[in-house]
Amino acid sequence: MSRKSERRKAQEKAKAERLAQEQTRRQAERLAQEEAREQAELQTQEEANKARQETRKRKGTDKRPKLKPIKPTIQWLTTRETMTLAQTSRTTMYKLIKDGKFPPPIKIGKKSLWVKSEINDWIKEQIGLKTITNI
Repeated sequence: MSRKSERRKAQEKAKAERLAQEQTRRQAERLAQEEAREQAELQTQEEANKARQETRKRKGTDKRPKLKPIKPTIQWLTTRETMTLAQTSRTTMYKLIKDGKFPPPIKIGKKSLWVKSEINDWIKEQIGLKTITNI
């Protein structure tokens, strides 16, 4: 090989290395710029959130109204609980419902639920009937 061709190859190799370094430097600069933009965006969003919170505090809208817990006014009974409370079997209970002499259940999906106060009223009614008929 001649010296010219060796020099040319060395120059081309050096040029390729410079181009690779330049490309790497540009990529690093782009990445740094993107990171800086993202950081600035996050900072801007955080500042906007802080400003909103301060505005809410000044206006007094920062505090959300506290809801009072609601006490359930209706107590529900399952079929088994209703049978125990009324002291009847399932068959008797459903016969009475069919005849219109016992409060019907409220169906929620497959479940039958009774209102406890209605069952208590039915029991009181039954006790009242027995005392009247026994006189």
